[in-house]
Amino acid sequence: MHHTLLAYMDENMLKNVSKQGSETDIRYYNRKAGEDVFTFLLPIRFPERIVPLALAASVADAAIVDVGNIDRNLGEVLVALESFNIDKGLFIGDDENLRKIRMFVRNTPMENYKFSGRNIESILDFLGNLGERSADGEGYVVVDQSFSVKGVGTVALGFVKSGNIKKHQELRIFPGQKSTEIKSIQMQDVDVESAPVGARVGLALRGVEPEDVERGSILASHERFTTSSSIRVRVKKSQAVKDDLYPGAKVQVYSNMGKYPANVSDISSSIILLDFEQDIAVTEDYYVIGQQEKMPRIYGGGKIFR
Repeated sequence: MHHTLLAYMDENMLKNVSKQGSETDIRYYNRKAGEDVFTFLLPIRFPERIVPLALAASVADAAIVDVGNIDRNLGEVLVALESFNIDKGLFIGDDENLRKIRMFVRNTPMENYKFSGRNIESILDFLGNLGERSADGEGYVVVDQSFSVKGVGTVALGFVKSGNIKKHQELRIFPGQKSTEIKSIQMQDVDVESAPVGARVGLALRGVEPEDVERGSILASHERFTTSSSIRVRVKKSQAVKDDLYPGAKVQVYSNMGKYPANVSDISSSIILLDFEQDIAVTEDYYVIGQQEKMPRIYGGGKIFR
């Protein structure tokens, strides 16, 4: 099984269960235990910037959260988890803070998280019991980094969000129109013929440049998604947010490692119409709205209303 976890915890503890990999505004850690592979995303530029937290949460299917300090930083982490509907996780900390967190997360996706003291055994037990992810659906990859390698060409790093992908598969780069072929796939620095849902992959791509597959690009079959410069999202406002959005508000929208400036053009009950400066991919994943100059800096999230 392959899982991607948002890690808000002491980095030294993370180093005890995983090995550091690449780094952007998110530091990546990897753990391989038999056939099970776990990728941890540590948003190192948070809390100064909300973007790394939001983007890490946008591809995570589980979380480990240290509740050592119950403050506004932890509050924003909880809002991100709630908005992206991450319903598998582990809270670690002392008994008193764990008791308080149980009260805070009632009626949220986090109310069924595990609770534990701050120890390695509990973390490993949690990881071992995450179970297999559903492989339903046609495979697609969310890109978080791209660069050129001498003798190889363009390489994209990302996450398989659904189904599986295969070597020599032809894919479209959303939201653009360009196509590419997967020349090779690596997982954990090993060449493979295919990669399953949840896997972090390195893809050598044919016929494109790194700027064609920037962070937030989605690699999928030509008919997998549509694109649009306007979407309607059924948004669940976080219970931590006091003020409602209003038509004319300028926001940031986060989804699948992408960050998009948007304008709120209409609100009808919980349905929010968002207009973008350019086309974005329209997927079945969560779209989370970020507020500017307000706390918490995440408003809420939801899926496309069709």
